[in-house]
Amino acid sequence: MDDFDEQENLLWRSLMRLNGALPRLLEEDLVRGAGLSLSEFAVLLVLTEAGTAGRRMSDLAHAGRLSPSRATRVVTELEHRGLVERSRSTGDARGSVAVATAAGRKAFRSAYPIQVKRAREILFDHLTTAEVAALADALSELLLRVGAAER
Repeated sequence: MDDFDEQENLLWRSLMRLNGALPRLLEEDLVRGAGLSLSEFAVLLVLTEAGTAGRRMSDLAHAGRLSPSRATRVVTELEHRGLVERSRSTGDARGSVAVATAAGRKAFRSAYPIQVKRAREILFDHLTTAEVAALADALSELLLRVGAAER
């Protein structure tokens, strides 16, 4: 039976623990400081970056790393709060496009520094510049492989 070597085991278990802990830690501060869940923040991030063109719901789900049903629920909640507007896609009447409203962009701008501060406290303040660069390169490469495997 194949097994991890000691370093692989340490890395794998660390990634698993981070995968569980980071979202919870980041969301606590977002909810307390900006009234947004991590999923809402992710949707507003994608929509703010998309500008006035917005994003098709399927693209939004993929970009925000949410299931299609979860993306729909989050967008519906954000619509009720006036942070997002949804309209029929001009290219495909079956689809819809979500766009961040001015209030949504403002909410995102208020929440973003909260994320940055917490990310620094949890991660960046404990790594050297070289460690950040090496970790960013390694994780980016892994994400490319995961993305290819998802297709």
